[in-house]
Amino acid sequence: ARGKRGTLHVGGGENFDRMYRAIDSWNKDNEGNGSKYLCAGGATGSVSPMGWTAKGGLASTTYGRKYGLGVDQVLQIEMVLPNGQHVRFGPTVWEDASSDGYIYPKTKKVSGVCNQNSTEEDKSIWEWKACPEDINFDDLWFATRGGGGGTWGVILS
Repeated sequence: ARGKRGTLHVGGGENFDRMYRAIDSWNKDNEGNGSKYLCAGGATGSVSPMGWTAKGGLASTTYGRKYGLGVDQVLQIEMVLPNGQHVRFGPTVWEDASSDGYIYPKTKKVSGVCNQNSTEEDKSIWEWKACPEDINFDDLWFATRGGGGGTWGVILS
């Protein structure tokens, strides 16, 4: 995932407190008292990562100055669109932007898939395939990461 050592899947109903505790627990169990993994996020544990990220994810107190905005940390989004389609999407083509002073690559293309059996409760047998209709995942990626008011659908993770 973009050269990252580890990723964290965060559900829509989670809050930063649970997320920080999960990372801290993993670090203690696997690294002693080290901090191999961390997460830029909101300072208040009761804040939802989904709402925080949808507004841009200003992380001024929790690693934000070092790692940037929360939207820069997102690798993939799963959501239900207003038409009922269950989609998963994220960048698939990047361009190195370090020569311009950026620590994150520039997204060049965003691709996505649709869940073909979204009525199935067991996630392990969901079928992710090409969507039956054209969806502008580039615009949706921008909108769900601070470019819109949350009217693009319900973010699940």
